[in-house]
Amino acid sequence: MAIAEIHKEIIQTHILTRLDGQTLSAAACVSSQLRSLCSDDQLWSDICSSNWPSTDHPLVRQAISNFPSGHRSFFSDSFPSPSHRLTTTTTTTPPQIISAVDLRYHGELVFSKVESTDTAPDSEWFRSAPFRIDLLEPKEIVPSEVKFSGDDREMQTDLEKNITLSWIVIDPTGNRAVNVSSVEPVSVQRNWLTDDIELTFAVVAAVDDGHHDEEHVSCNIEVTCGVKEGSGEVYVSGWDLDGKCLSGEGSMVILQGLTAGQRRSRRYDGGGGVDQKERYEEFVERGKKRKEERERRERRLDMVCVASGMAFLMAFWSFALW
Repeated sequence: MAIAEIHKEIIQTHILTRLDGQTLSAAACVSSQLRSLCSDDQLWSDICSSNWPSTDHPLVRQAISNFPSGHRSFFSDSFPSPSHRLTTTTTTTPPQIISAVDLRYHGELVFSKVESTDTAPDSEWFRSAPFRIDLLEPKEIVPSEVKFSGDDREMQTDLEKNITLSWIVIDPTGNRAVNVSSVEPVSVQRNWLTDDIELTFAVVAAVDDGHHDEEHVSCNIEVTCGVKEGSGEVYVSGWDLDGKCLSGEGSMVILQGLTAGQRRSRRYDGGGGVDQKERYEEFVERGKKRKEERERRERRLDMVCVASGMAFLMAFWSFALW
């Protein structure tokens, strides 16, 4: 039986509603009839809600309603990874950005929140302070079902494989969105001072402004799992743009580059996370090398200063004794 012979209500109700976003996008390329049926905003709204429960928040829904194709446009922006290379451009800073955050453990939702951040360029902190978003208050915690055993390696492996995080940043002025999380953690470490386990999610991008050598920035998200009587407490601290100590104004330039840039395939079966982890490890290693090179230059400069001082002192005493 040809697809054209099936009643459209059967296709909409019993077939398309069972597809995920990637499959629905592929189905839309089969025929003009399917393309029309697959453009239904309710289908894409249900898919977005399934992937990211935070998108049901009224603030997010209002922002998505202004996207060119509603939830379909939002999904195409948010599901793939942002490009690993971007060109910064001079654009108008949006007065506000919206963060839609969803944290899962073994597929079960642990934490979901929507946060609005004022990014008006006329505010003092925005121009000078490092850009950071905190989702929870300093002493606020999120009870979770994360289980901890006595084996530290086993705990870290479990978290690395089974915790996923989505952090979608929405520009309601430009009607664009980007997922700045690696979905899977790129780093899982025990903090031996506090005994907590700290997870880092990150997206690393190469920045080319056309005037300097290529540099890299990392959008970092920190999640802390506090161990208490065999169960876990989750602290979601926030995300910041690292690597260049960027202020809010500088961060918005990078963020807009990520938002407007191309997208890459993102797989939630582990492939995307591994790729992001490798890029993050390379980013950290480059940072270490830069620090070592800076320290070597400073040592050489110190030696030159000491030698120059000794030479001046010797010349002074030679002249004085003469």
